[in-house]
Amino acid sequence: MTKTTAVTNQKGGVGKTATTKEVGGALAEDGRSVLLVDLDPEGHLTGATKLKKSTGDANLCRALIGTWEGSMADLITPHSRTEKGGRLDVVVSSIEMLDVVRELDKVRNRDHRLKRLLSAVDGIYDHVLIDCPPSLDILTDNALAAADGALIPVQAEDSSIDALKLLLPQVAAVDADLRDKPLQLHGLVVNLLRRPVTKIAESVLDVFKTYEDLPILGTIPLSVTVSEAWRFGRTVVDYAPDSELSKTYRELAKVLEDSE
Repeated sequence: MTKTTAVTNQKGGVGKTATTKEVGGALAEDGRSVLLVDLDPEGHLTGATKLKKSTGDANLCRALIGTWEGSMADLITPHSRTEKGGRLDVVVSSIEMLDVVRELDKVRNRDHRLKRLLSAVDGIYDHVLIDCPPSLDILTDNALAAADGALIPVQAEDSSIDALKLLLPQVAAVDADLRDKPLQLHGLVVNLLRRPVTKIAESVLDVFKTYEDLPILGTIPLSVTVSEAWRFGRTVVDYAPDSELSKTYRELAKVLEDSE
């Protein structure tokens, strides 16, 4: 059975795309079949994997709003294969995704469009990771309704505390209105952490630790390695397999592997 994870935070610039790509890469390295979904209309995940945006009728936007009803396979672009037999594939973005929120408002059952779409790959992939947009809109609702669990990327800044206070009620609302059982919140991933850690960052981390049901699963230091891997369209575990970053991403992947 496929495990689906939303990587979500309505605040931009907290490392959602990097978390999606790198945790997916670590899962694939371990032999898992992984599908990444670029649900952000800006298409950062597509750019980070150096894949081309869809230009034909078969694209994620049209599949979500129901104007294209072809095979899910036509939306998937292969990215890489690993020595252990894992694979990393991507549902890429398209220019039409910039209009998808407006178009989704016009269709029936709009909150479950992504869930219905992903049902076609249930059992085909071990994991699906959804790179959510930096907003609490219908796309994020779709991701939260479709997922089994969520990773929440944050930064050690006050703005991430404020964002978390907005996200958690949104999750609760989706649980109440759109889901049969509560979404499993795996925990926080602290990205772009400067070292040495500043007093401000330490105080923010202390606030994060007060959320007993949201453990800090890992911290990713500010590092050129992530940017370099991004530029070449490679995953960090492939680009710098012996790095501290790769170790952390493998630990995050294990959290998803061990989840119920």
